[in-house]
Amino acid sequence: MVEKILMNLGLTKNETKIYLTLLRIGSATAGDITARSGIHRRNVYDSVERLMEKGLVSYVTINNKKYFQPEDPERFLSLIDEKRSMLDEQKSLVEEILPQLRPLSIKPSHDVRFYKGKEGLKSVFEDILKTGKNYIGYGPGEEIEIILKSYIKHYVEKRIKKRLTARLIFNKSCKGKWFTKNKLLHVRFLPDNYGSHAALRIYGNKIAIILFSEDEPLAIIIENKNIADGYRKYFGILWNSAEE
Repeated sequence: MVEKILMNLGLTKNETKIYLTLLRIGSATAGDITARSGIHRRNVYDSVERLMEKGLVSYVTINNKKYFQPEDPERFLSLIDEKRSMLDEQKSLVEEILPQLRPLSIKPSHDVRFYKGKEGLKSVFEDILKTGKNYIGYGPGEEIEIILKSYIKHYVEKRIKKRLTARLIFNKSCKGKWFTKNKLLHVRFLPDNYGSHAALRIYGNKIAIILFSEDEPLAIIIENKNIADGYRKYFGILWNSAEE
């Protein structure tokens, strides 16, 4: 658990092992680190160098030997603050150049877009928020937690903040799950045998068809008023057939 969190903060596997090794043994030479961590000596030096650049490791020289020592783990909080500050700065720069970029954007003649991977799915949900329209749809079940994990909770918070109302249909097995009990969300349920890994979202003049597959998540957004209206009628039939 600790290793996973440190790696999520930007450390490599070797950097994580070395930092934790130093926390356990205190001051140590590269040879000591190699013996304790099992990492090749050459890789130890490379990883220690990067840890020093991050301010997580320092060293002292005693009798012409370098002894490496870990910095206080609270340094990770400073690293997070630094990243947040950098992201805020990047956001400000992007906001500054957006007025120059928008006129350069030419809307494609087609009205179908394809997205792949987890980041692609996130782009679809961000598009729903950007549209700013209440939406309807069905599915998926637990797959949304497995594939998007913490992102979907962040998305729900933003949806509520934007005051977007949603009507969604889930399988009965999802009853009681947190993603069926959020503010501004109205849900109904259909028998589990109607379920699949695919989900649908209808918002504005757009329809998003999403496949929540762990192997290759993908999504298609179709922007067409007539198609969106047709799907709304189909959803209405399902909604009236579903149980509260």
